[in-house]
Amino acid sequence: MTRPITSNLLKRSLSTKIGELEYSLDDIFYFKNGIFGFNNLRNFIVAELPGNTPDSYMCLQSMEQEDITLIIADAAAGPGGKRIIDSNDLKIHLQARGLGFEDVAVFLVTTVYQENGKERICVNTKAPIILAPDHKEGWQVVLDNDRYEIIHYLA
Repeated sequence: MTRPITSNLLKRSLSTKIGELEYSLDDIFYFKNGIFGFNNLRNFIVAELPGNTPDSYMCLQSMEQEDITLIIADAAAGPGGKRIIDSNDLKIHLQARGLGFEDVAVFLVTTVYQENGKERICVNTKAPIILAPDHKEGWQVVLDNDRYEIIHYLA
């Protein structure tokens, strides 16, 4: 009698700087052109951050280089629930791939640091990361609109 294949048998583990991450091959997103600053890295997973982190923050973990973990924020979860990126500014990038806004998730690379004893959080609204879960693809774009900034303070 053969055992049925379960998702637990297909799970793998990756040791990263934020801890042990469990994933399956279905969790990997392919970035054809990499990510700015990491053009040679192509395969990433999105995972929850350990601890009591709000759901709007995740990590984008490189599969090729375990010490590369980017904190990303959901672009739809801005202050007061206001969307940070206008969907009209993404339209041309999505249409080029035959996708609609409902087909993707949009994230912003996040930096957290201390300034004068106070925690500061900023996001890069100029170059969002777009994930297409049904296609297992990801890419980063530069928005051609002056309202977006490389350093946009959330807190």
